[in-house]
Amino acid sequence: MKLNFKNNRVRRMLISLVVIAALVLAFVFYQKKVRYNLVTISENKVYNSGAVPPEKLADFVSDHKIKTIVDLRDGLVRTALNPETKKQVNAEEFAADKIAGLHYFNLPTDQIPQDSTVQKFLKIMDDPNNYPVLIHCHHGVGRSRLFSSIYRIEYENFTNEKARENARLFWEFGTNFSKNSEKGIYLTNYKKREIQSN
Repeated sequence: MKLNFKNNRVRRMLISLVVIAALVLAFVFYQKKVRYNLVTISENKVYNSGAVPPEKLADFVSDHKIKTIVDLRDGLVRTALNPETKKQVNAEEFAADKIAGLHYFNLPTDQIPQDSTVQKFLKIMDDPNNYPVLIHCHHGVGRSRLFSSIYRIEYENFTNEKARENARLFWEFGTNFSKNSEKGIYLTNYKKREIQSN
């Protein structure tokens, strides 16, 4: 009798673990393949995501009332972290051009941006007519999160450390924004612009 009770308990525990694993996998699939790693950085103002397929771009932009897309992909040199092709980047730009009222900026960057690229990004974000803005790269967890963190430091008064800590969500694995990673060090050392007085 005891053995049977033990077997039932083990069976229930295994079933629970399988259900939890299935739910986690379903959530990850939904977040990556349906939402394209969409994250709200600032409600109704700034969003972060991975690349949205060109044929779904119009609906995606409409659903979130996006006025401007900042595409951080290049497509000229493919790497493990930047796997996009120029054809993919061009297809998005072509799709964006067909959407009335949408501004599209291609701002190619490496994982750690050049200062000139950051300055171009800030010029886009300085214009209130560009909001709501979608910042995206290929996966939506590296380059776009770095630029979203820069946005938070520059426009939402996040400290460098708070911006770094908020760059990776609790369900995401990896060390992309750990204190000792390249991106973590970049954000820790990022210098916010000084406010110019008239």
